[in-house]
Amino acid sequence: MPKQTTENLNFQIRGMEILDSCLNAPTSPLPSNPKFQFDLAIEHRVNLENKFVIVICKVGIRSESKEILYGELRGSCIFFVEKLDEYFIQESNKLTLPDDFVVTLNSVTISSIRGLMFSFFRGTFLHQAVLPIVDPKSFEKTI
Repeated sequence: MPKQTTENLNFQIRGMEILDSCLNAPTSPLPSNPKFQFDLAIEHRVNLENKFVIVICKVGIRSESKEILYGELRGSCIFFVEKLDEYFIQESNKLTLPDDFVVTLNSVTISSIRGLMFSFFRGTFLHQAVLPIVDPKSFEKTI
């Protein structure tokens, strides 16, 4: 197995997709400067045959109190990773990408989803719901 650094990893973005979305119209008009809370989740999927890492990001937009879900957008970024198979361990069926590389993929995906959100929610009551800057290192890893 190669040394766990990003030096050996050449990658490129191959696509972005909106996977699903929803809007839940508020029962009363929002204030002129609404405050939103954002739920953010990231999931990684792998297609070894095509050397793809698919990063799926789901953003929920909630009221300041978090009681009301105004909308959600789930999208993905598809990355081609040149030597992806070198980071796959057959015995355990696990991918062992370096943490800094995973942070890079997460960062690109979050930024891309922010742009998709801005475009998708334009002209709706969520037009001002701009995803704030997020530290891509702050996500907890779950399997």
